[in-house]
Amino acid sequence: MNCSIRRALPSDATSLTRLMHESSAYRGEYAVILQDYAVTPDQIVADEIYVLEEGKAILGFFSLANVRTIPELDLMFVADHAQGRRVGASLFEHMKRTAHSLGIREVKIVAHPPAEAFYVRMGATRVGVKAPSGRARWSRLVLALSVQDAT
Repeated sequence: MNCSIRRALPSDATSLTRLMHESSAYRGEYAVILQDYAVTPDQIVADEIYVLEEGKAILGFFSLANVRTIPELDLMFVADHAQGRRVGASLFEHMKRTAHSLGIREVKIVAHPPAEAFYVRMGATRVGVKAPSGRARWSRLVLALSVQDAT
């Protein structure tokens, strides 16, 4: 895989929104959570958002939000056609190193149930469950990831 990870640019907002909405991870009952949601240029400037690209094609991205309060992995998406190529693992490891470089000791992850196995495999630990609220009609998992030793 000849890919690189870079900080997202405000001009990436449309591409990131498209990748997110095309993801099969949020189809069926989970689709409602993304309804009318768009990654904005302002969000890209405010949060730690990074993309993994191959050539000029964005294969995935993550958003580390609230870095000064309760750091949270807010978004993490990998294009369906890039699944199984370690894109998610590469992005996750980069997120851990980014958090560590910012002095963050722990990252909160609130995820839909199908994502739990990936996050646990990457080192996160389930610490709770968030009851259905708003558009989320299902319980979401709350996980914690220690980034104290990420290098």
